[in-house]
Amino acid sequence: MADSERAAQLARNEALRGEIDDLMEVFEQQRRELAEASARLAAATVTAWSSDNLVRVTSNSAGVPVEVHVEPDAFKRSTPQKLGAAMTEATQAAARLASEEAQRTFGAFEQVGADIPDLPDLVPGAPSIKDLVNSLFPEPVSVEATVQPAELDDEAEDEYYRNRGYLEGGR
Repeated sequence: MADSERAAQLARNEALRGEIDDLMEVFEQQRRELAEASARLAAATVTAWSSDNLVRVTSNSAGVPVEVHVEPDAFKRSTPQKLGAAMTEATQAAARLASEEAQRTFGAFEQVGADIPDLPDLVPGAPSIKDLVNSLFPEPVSVEATVQPAELDDEAEDEYYRNRGYLEGGR
């Protein structure tokens, strides 16, 4: 190999090393930012109310309820079936909000790496920020089903409200 070929190859190798070092710096920065975002999201909660404003559900970032609040007058203003549906509605709304928050938090990481090649594209076996994000935060599950309360006819609902004397301390 001629000295000029060797010098050119050394220059290409040095340039490649420089690119890899730059990518590794970007990868480490993104890894730190991802860890920080993950910690913020782990501590975050979301709150949703039922449409009748009788039930409030607070969920963690995974959509798991951590607190359910039922308004004090809920048992006077609702039936068990409707109250159950309100709880389901508020829980589903909180899960949707949690999913949206996670998408907002980690959606930024999809754009960050879009303008640079991923490390495995340059160095086989190198870690990938895209794989890291996908493994830590899989696609959120869609929460679309809504439970509808069993409808009471007017007579059954009237009967329900007439027999609620136990709430006021008896008849």
